[in-house]
Amino acid sequence: MTRLKADKPVIVLDVGGVLVDFDLRGLFATLSKKRGEKVTAPSLATLDKFFSPVQTGEISLDAIIPKLNASLGLSIAPDEWRDLLCSIFTGEVPGMKDMLLQLKTDFFLVALTNTIEVHWAFLLKTYEILRLFDGYIVSYKEGVAKPNPAIYQTVVDRYCDGRLPCFHTDDTPEYVEAARQIGWRSEVFRSPLQFKNEVLRIHSAK
Repeated sequence: MTRLKADKPVIVLDVGGVLVDFDLRGLFATLSKKRGEKVTAPSLATLDKFFSPVQTGEISLDAIIPKLNASLGLSIAPDEWRDLLCSIFTGEVPGMKDMLLQLKTDFFLVALTNTIEVHWAFLLKTYEILRLFDGYIVSYKEGVAKPNPAIYQTVVDRYCDGRLPCFHTDDTPEYVEAARQIGWRSEVFRSPLQFKNEVLRIHSAK
């Protein structure tokens, strides 16, 4: 994608839980079946910590698979792990594509996501909603992840010509708070309608 400076107000959106839904239950049901006993899903915070070096591109997914297998008492090949990890995505968040199509004429859309390479490749290939975006900031490519202020600054430098985005949303409160700390107008994502109303409220107040 060509890196363009926005000539319209910039809206920044998270991907997982905002544009594309995900559900870990199917993954852990499959892992439980393979192990022959229940494998309990850890918290998202624990998973983020485990995958953090992969999300920031420090190491590859393959490099953590031995540790992943050992922690679960399993022996799963890398190719199967890639398929299993992509199985968590369940579809586009209902209503978001229509909302973005309505907003796209007047706003420059940027996706800001903590993700790993296998997930990002799958998402781009699978979900049309991502084709509506004018720019992407992806953690494993940038070498830094939310809530580090540096990744938010990358958005400003690359797409906003030094100005702040008009609006930002994420389904993780910690990441919303990090954006607010550097002056962004940011709200926790709850629904497509709430998102659109927040954007229009802020934009009309200018």
